[in-house]
Amino acid sequence: MERSRVPEMKFNDSASVHLLPIVMPAPASPSLGEWHGRGLCVGEDPDVFFPSHGDPGTQARQICAACAVRGECLGYAIAADEFGIWGGLDQDERRNLKRRQRRKKTTVCGKTRQSEGAA
Repeated sequence: MERSRVPEMKFNDSASVHLLPIVMPAPASPSLGEWHGRGLCVGEDPDVFFPSHGDPGTQARQICAACAVRGECLGYAIAADEFGIWGGLDQDERRNLKRRQRRKKTTVCGKTRQSEGAA
């Protein structure tokens, strides 16, 4: 990896300051996996899965409903917080599903963990 040259800055005194570049790692995104190539969406017009504002994405949802890899697709889209129709759901629907799943996990034997701790 080649380091970029950083200009040396000089101030009124004789000391020089070297500025180092800050490199932030990109957020890790889950990989699509081999399931992606088996999806019914392969070869379809991408615009179908990224509908314009107000369009419910009916055609994309119909394609997803018949797809054998819908579960993997939906799981990926939830983990990656993808935009568009994935696994038959749009981004808002997937976020709501993720919230419901989190709430369900916090429920133990019909009681929330909070109420168990209060007992």
